[in-house]
Amino acid sequence: MKIVLLTIVTLISYLSFAQNMSVEYDVKYTNSSYKNLLILSDSTSIWKDIPNETPNNIESVSLTLLKNFPEQTIYLSDVLFNKMFYVKDSLHCMKWSLTQDTKTILGHKCNSAITTFRGQKYVALFSTDYPCSNGPWKFGGPTGLILEVHSDDYAYQFTASKINENLNQKIDTSIQKKHKFYSWSDFTTKFISTVNNAVKMIKTNSDNETNGYLKIDAPEIIYPKAQQGTGLEY
Repeated sequence: MKIVLLTIVTLISYLSFAQNMSVEYDVKYTNSSYKNLLILSDSTSIWKDIPNETPNNIESVSLTLLKNFPEQTIYLSDVLFNKMFYVKDSLHCMKWSLTQDTKTILGHKCNSAITTFRGQKYVALFSTDYPCSNGPWKFGGPTGLILEVHSDDYAYQFTASKINENLNQKIDTSIQKKHKFYSWSDFTTKFISTVNNAVKMIKTNSDNETNGYLKIDAPEIIYPKAQQGTGLEY
């Protein structure tokens, strides 16, 4: 009887969290600012841009990143030099170390953890008030919802600004069937070749006698020569 009751309590607890919720984040990428929306269910989540002209209309938000927890996979769409790429990546492949720091965000006490992910150091603040291993963009892994995460130089920063715990909206997972996806390894190869081709084109079309530099800003270091220091010379 005790086992049956425990199972029922566990199921009720699971179903209560299975209700979709959303978290709106203020996002800083180098010198640009955006608003993004994370919509979560028990098995999937979606990370979307919020258009500036309709910040409160989540129906108008375009998809950028889908997490599929049963598959342990991320399906991502991204743009480089006006070319769209669809990429299949591993879910939450960063390793976290807990720290002693705490912070209250939107009324929720958060613990702190740090990681190094693809060439960048990040600090995350997560709340166990929401017992899901998830967060903005590709972030996730700690034992609670990440409400804030930033690179150590604060060039990239994601901060929760609004939480809706009872969202009556399904998550659109159709991106998985609509497109052909590069593996992460193949995408890194395409990323480097796309940047190199852009440099060649700039050199071909440039009439300047002095050299310039092309630098790519991104939260993952894929091509160090183009993303660190002054960038690639042309």
